[in-house]
Amino acid sequence: MQKFHLGRHLRARLLPLFFLPSLVLPFACGEQSSQTIVHENENNPVTFKDISQASGIDFRHSNGKSGQYYFVETVASGGGFIDFDGDGDLDVYLLNGAPIPGYEPETTPTSALYRNDGKNRFTDVTTSSGIGNRGNYGLGLAVADYDNDGDNDLFVTNFGANVLYENDGAGRFSDVTTRARLQVPYTPYFSTSATFFDYDRDGDLDLYVCGYVDFTFETNHRCVRDGIQSYCDPDVYNGVPDLLYRNNGDHTFTDVSSEAGVASDQGKGLGVVTGDYNGDGWPDVFVANDRVPDFLYRNNQDGTFTNVALMSGVAYGEDGSARAGMGADFGDYDNNGTMDLYVTNFSLEPNSLFRNNGNATFSEVTFGTGVGNPTLMFLAFGTGFLDYDNDGWLDLFAANGHVIDNIELFNQGVLYEETNQLFRNDGAGRFRDVSEQSGDAFGVPRVHRAAAFGDVDNDGDTDILVTSVNGTPELLMNENGNKRNSLTVRLVGTRSNRNAIGARVALRAEGLSLVREVKSGYSYMAANDFRLHFGLGGVPQVNEIEVTWPDGGTENISDVGANQIVTITEGAGATYQNYTSPQTEGVP
Repeated sequence: MQKFHLGRHLRARLLPLFFLPSLVLPFACGEQSSQTIVHENENNPVTFKDISQASGIDFRHSNGKSGQYYFVETVASGGGFIDFDGDGDLDVYLLNGAPIPGYEPETTPTSALYRNDGKNRFTDVTTSSGIGNRGNYGLGLAVADYDNDGDNDLFVTNFGANVLYENDGAGRFSDVTTRARLQVPYTPYFSTSATFFDYDRDGDLDLYVCGYVDFTFETNHRCVRDGIQSYCDPDVYNGVPDLLYRNNGDHTFTDVSSEAGVASDQGKGLGVVTGDYNGDGWPDVFVANDRVPDFLYRNNQDGTFTNVALMSGVAYGEDGSARAGMGADFGDYDNNGTMDLYVTNFSLEPNSLFRNNGNATFSEVTFGTGVGNPTLMFLAFGTGFLDYDNDGWLDLFAANGHVIDNIELFNQGVLYEETNQLFRNDGAGRFRDVSEQSGDAFGVPRVHRAAAFGDVDNDGDTDILVTSVNGTPELLMNENGNKRNSLTVRLVGTRSNRNAIGARVALRAEGLSLVREVKSGYSYMAANDFRLHFGLGGVPQVNEIEVTWPDGGTENISDVGANQIVTITEGAGATYQNYTSPQTEGVP
C-alpha cells in the first residue's frame, strides 16, 4: 500500500521496457531446458467456474467499513483449505471482520467453516466446530497438525490477539492459545500472514507470524488526497516485528523471535512463504514487506536466521526501489530443480518474478518473462505457482483488488474492484496472460485478497479459492485441467512432522524432471492443500518418486501410474487411490 506519484511511478515502471535485452531470461547461461513443451489442447480449453454459491458456501465478508477510513479495513481478510475431519476432502475456512468504532452491525460477523461433503457440496459446520472466531477481527490463517496427533489444527491471526484452535479429531476445536503460550507481545497486535514449518528439524512444527504496522483505532491517521479523505499509506505507521514461536513438543511454544534474528521492526510483513531456496536441506523464510525492503531469512542451521535479501537480489525491484509486497510463493517454474520466487505488488508496480540462479542468488526476470507489463495496473495480493493445465510447467495466478476505495478519483486507469489474472507458462521461459480465455469468473471485478490452491474435488487438477473484501468468496473449479495426466503425492511424516512440511519430492518420468516442496502457508493470508500436484502432460507413468524428508532421510518409489493420489508414509511405503473422475489421456 503506497503513495501515488504517477509521474515517478510511470517512469520507474516503464524504464525496464527500454532495456529488455539486458534482462536475465529464464534459461540464460546455456541452461536451456531439455524437457518437452506440451501446448494447449484447443479442443478442451482449461477454464475455471465459480461454484461457491451453488455449492452451499453462502459466506459474505465484512471489513467494518464505516467511513472512518481505519487502516485495518484495507487488508482483510483471508481464507483457505483445511481437511479438518481427515476424510481426504478439502474443507473451506473463511475469515471475517468484527465490530469496530463506528460500525455496530445487528449481527456480529462470524468466520465460517464449510465441510466438503463431496460432489461439490459444502455444509456450514461453524457452530458445531467451535471456530467462528466471533468478536475477533480475523485476518489470516495457517493450518497444520502442530501436535502430531493425526488431525489438522488451525491458527488464526487477528487484529488484536491471535488464536490457536486445537482439533479434537471429532470435528470440534478448542481455543488453546493461552496453554500453548502463543500470546502476542501486546494488544492490539497487527498480525497478517502466518505459516507452520520445522525450522530446527526436530520433528515439531514451529510457527512464523508476520507483523505489519503499529496501528490502533485511537491512533488512526486522517489522510487526504486532492482534498478528499482516503485510506492512508503504511508509511505513516511504524513497522512491528515478525514473530517466531518454537514448538516445545509438549503443546507449548516459546517466542524465540529475538534470539533467532527475525524480530526486526524495519519490516511491514504481509506475505510469508518458507522453502529451501539454497538447497542445503534447511527451510528458509521469505517475507513480502509493504513499502520497505523484503526479507529473505537464510536458516543458519543453529536456530538462527540471517537476512540475506539484499545480497541474494530479492530485497528490491530491479530499479532499486522497495516495492509494496503483498503475497509470495516459491516454485520451480523453469524445472531446473531450484526454487524460484514470485511476489505480488502494488498498482503501477509489476509483480516480481525472481529466477533462482542456483548459487543462493536470484535474478529478476519480471519483464523478460512477460509477467511485468500485464500486472502494472493491478494491485495483487494472493498468489501461487500452479500447473493448472497439467502440462508439466508451473503457471501463475494473482488475486487482484485495490486498497483505496476511491482510487479512481486520483489515478486514471486504476480501479478499486479488479479482475484476477492467470499466466500460462509456455515451457520456454515466457508467461502469457490467459485470463480472458479462462472462464467467466476471470471477468468479474471484486476487491480480491487471499488465494488458496488445492484439488477440491480430487479429480486431478488444481482448483482455487479466492476471498474478497465486503463480498462473497469465489471457489473456482478447474474444468478440463484433468484432460492431461497428473499425479498427486500426499506425504505422512512419522519421524518428521505429520504433515511432512519441508519435505522435497523429485519426480522423474519420460521427458520430465519435476520438484515440489510441501508448504503450509503461502500466497497471502491463506492455507493451501498440503498435497503436491504434478502435471504430467501425456506421460502415463512416473519412473521414480524420490522423497527427501525434513530430517534429510530419503525414500524412493518406482513405476507409479498416472492419474491417482499416492500416499507415502515415512518408513512405511506407499498406498494408492484413483482420482474421483476418469481421465481421457494415457490412463494406465
